[in-house]
Amino acid sequence: MRLTPIEMAMSLLLCAGVPTVLHAQFGIEPTDSLVAEFPTDSLTRMFQIDFPNETADSLGLTWRYIDGGWTEGWDVNLCDLGECYTGVPSDADMLPMPEGGAGFLKLIVNALEIEGSCFLHFWVWPTDNPDALINVWFDLRNGGVNAVPLTSSPTVDLHPNPCRSGQRIVLSMPPNGNSLPTMQRLTPDGRLLSCIPEWSEGRWHLSTAGWPPGMYLLQWTGGGRLERLMVH
Repeated sequence: MRLTPIEMAMSLLLCAGVPTVLHAQFGIEPTDSLVAEFPTDSLTRMFQIDFPNETADSLGLTWRYIDGGWTEGWDVNLCDLGECYTGVPSDADMLPMPEGGAGFLKLIVNALEIEGSCFLHFWVWPTDNPDALINVWFDLRNGGVNAVPLTSSPTVDLHPNPCRSGQRIVLSMPPNGNSLPTMQRLTPDGRLLSCIPEWSEGRWHLSTAGWPPGMYLLQWTGGGRLERLMVH
């Protein structure tokens, strides 16, 4: 049987002991190199790259932080399918995604009115197939100081922290006149949800009823520094 040129090349590679690169088993959306610019203000922004499962089975992904960094003073945190981390750890395994599902890497960035940039390089691969790794980059820059002062969105202390799931926590900030403040919480699985504190006995309280254990990121709607809350 006569081999085609491609078959001959593959045969030579295998004989030489060179591994062939297998299909990555997952896609990339919208791109493997996410480039974005945003104003330098106190609002938190999210930048996400998705990895749709292209197999007919459950698929787990592993990622590793290779190199990069961000401007000193920026608040940068990472979420994947299964966990939101404080900062950017070195590596982790995502939760397995079903057929038709997708994994993701999501950066939550607050420049805190500091002009600068963030460049991060990751490897992502099927957990049982490191030969099929891909390169992923986040290249983020802001573009000038916004006139809105950071003090317009106050920070808040949380107590107790850590807390038990279902427990009410105290938010140590003054009342906001007659207006009802709202907060956003980024859940451990990467969802952004609204939550409404309650004012009683001269304090703001926030119930964690129905919150699964994990690390949450809280912020007043409209901006301010991200606050971390550990629920167990």
